Formats: sequence, C-alpha cells, structure tokens
Amino acid sequence: MTGSRKILILRPPIHSALARPQGIPRGFLRHYVLHRIAEKPAHGYDLLQEIESKTEGVWRPGAGSIYPILKELVNGGYIKAESHKKTGKQQHIYNITPEGRALLQRSSEMFMKTGQNWGAMRSILMELVDPKNIPTMFTHMTTGQFAFLRGILESKKDKIPRKEIQFMLKEYALNLERQLDWTKRALRKQ
Repeated sequence: MTGSRKILILRPPIHSALARPQGIPRGFLRHYVLHRIAEKPAHGYDLLQEIESKTEGVWRPGAGSIYPILKELVNGGYIKAESHKKTGKQQHIYNITPEGRALLQRSSEMFMKTGQNWGAMRSILMELVDPKNIPTMFTHMTTGQFAFLRGILESKKDKIPRKEIQFMLKEYALNLERQLDWTKRALRKQ
C-alpha cells in the first residue's frame, strides 16, 4: 500500500444519535412562538425562559433556534418587532399581525395530524419498549395522560360548548370504565 493513505471518518456512535429522538414535530417551535406572541407580546429571551420553565427544563431551545424563527416570522409579515431600550440594551418586543393570526389558524391542523400519526405508530412503539422499562413507563404515561387530559379540558372549558364538554366527559368515563374492567381482569389472572 505504498503511496496510499487511509482516511479515518469519525462518526458519532449510533447510541448518541438514538439518545435524542425528535419527538416534537417539525414546525412545532415556530407554531408555539407564533401562538405565544398572539397571546401576549414577548421578547425572544422571554420565550426561551418560558419554554424551559413550562417543560420543567426538559426542552431548552437555544437562541440559535428562537431568533432565526423570529426573524423569519418578521420577514414573512406574521409578527412585527418594536425596538425598546432596556438597561442600555436594544431589545425587541414581538407582536402578532393579522397575517400571523391567519397563519396560526391554518397551522393548528398540525396538532390533529400529529395525534393521528402517534396513534398509528403505537404498534411499532410497543415493539421498541424494553420490558425492564415498562413498570416505570407505565406509571409515568398513565399519570401523564390523565394530567394532560384534565389540564387541557380545565384550561379550555370556557371556550367549549357545555354540551360538547358533557359528551367528552361521558366518553372519558366510558373509557375509564373499560380500562378498569381490563385492569381487574388482568389482576385476577396474576
């Protein structure tokens, strides 16, 4: 092998690539930023801190994620930036525009599709779960699901017609009864 060189290509180990799966759909951060600004004008740094706080530190998008999104939304006419000086530094407060509100309305369908996609992936996800992780995962997922459903209903109940809420709660109670029946049968078999 005279005159030839070996080229060493360094790649991250496969376990590091799998350790950080992308569980959040593409465009979610952009949608959340637009939603949050529609609710209340904000600085970019406020958005970063709020996301970290609301996710209990689990999700911490960096400035390299938030500020390009803000710039893109400004350039697209979906938000506008107002400059303010605070403690000697120039800061921008972002406000939504009518075009931004229209985009937010159109993109809300993303959540319905995401939920449907996760439901369709259930069989594959079940295959990937290591049996030794099931006890902890089972407890966290059931607790999380109950908390999520109760939280979303309680936080949005004033925007949902009363009859719809009654229907949802009856369906929820029926599903809980089915799960309780299944649980009792599974316990008897143990």
